[in-house]
Amino acid sequence: MAFKNGRKLNILISTLLLALFLFLAFRNVNLSELAAILKSTNYLYVFVGIAFGVIGGMVIRSLRWRVLLHPVKANIPFQSLFSSISIGYLLNNLIPRSGEFARPYLLGKEEEISKAAAFGTIIIERIIDTMMFLFMFALALIYFKDRISNAFPEISSAVIILAVLIFIMLFWVLFMMFRTEQSMKIIRFFTKFLPEKIRLKIDKIFSSLVYGFDVLKKPDLLLKIAFYSIVLWLVYLVSAFIPFYSFDIIVNSGTSLFEQLWNTNLLLILVNVSMFVPAPAATGPYHYVCKVTLVSIFSVSEAKALGYATSTHLMSFMIYLAIGLYYFIKSNYKISELKEKTI
Repeated sequence: MAFKNGRKLNILISTLLLALFLFLAFRNVNLSELAAILKSTNYLYVFVGIAFGVIGGMVIRSLRWRVLLHPVKANIPFQSLFSSISIGYLLNNLIPRSGEFARPYLLGKEEEISKAAAFGTIIIERIIDTMMFLFMFALALIYFKDRISNAFPEISSAVIILAVLIFIMLFWVLFMMFRTEQSMKIIRFFTKFLPEKIRLKIDKIFSSLVYGFDVLKKPDLLLKIAFYSIVLWLVYLVSAFIPFYSFDIIVNSGTSLFEQLWNTNLLLILVNVSMFVPAPAATGPYHYVCKVTLVSIFSVSEAKALGYATSTHLMSFMIYLAIGLYYFIKSNYKISELKEKTI
């Protein structure tokens, strides 16, 4: 009963966040102008850009995940990895973060590997993505400091807090890598005051994390992970840039392609911030951040900014949905089966 109530509360909070950010995004926007823009837009560039980001992103993630899983099982077939990631994204777009719990189950069942070990690599994957994001955030903060401060006056304080947290997290990750037993003792010391059910769940998560650290101790595998992580960011950058042509949004027109991509990088970074909000498929937060960034920082009209946000978000959702459903049906999974694994 407590779990069901907790799940209902999570759904309620996600729905409220979705509604709040959609309200903020569409507030004071000329809907007639927005409708006219959406009606007259050539969506070829939107489709090409988003398809490149979705498919290319999942391909790179599959290759990187195979490297992360190397200590658990070498040379896992690409098809198994891509299928698990596709279904995971499908679930993530319906219920925030649910796909992260389903992926290790799906791959473990397909390849007969430890689900705990697979889950550990997903945590490592998220840590790597967060590190990459914060690194790019820091670069953008330096280069676009004035623009960001004008658009988001509170950003300076937020960055300081994030920097402190990331250094603490980095220190803790390194400590867990090289002092595994001691770190587990520390965790158990602080969790012993919690209810047994929660304590056991935390213990299971951190025990799973230990499996993922094995790969980071091997220089050759670490270099591959770094390479794939950089390529992944570039894929998403190009994906965000191409749809600009559908809306005649060329940031700082007259500048070189490299400069235009670098300017687009700021949008990508700030959009990534919206992904931390637990709304289904980041609906609402994505629209709001896109609008504020394009309007406040790059002087794009609100209607055009929302046209970009609405079309790219919907196209992304549809492609993730189509690919995820294809592999879900192909794999003969049942909704009830995955429902148990998305807790």
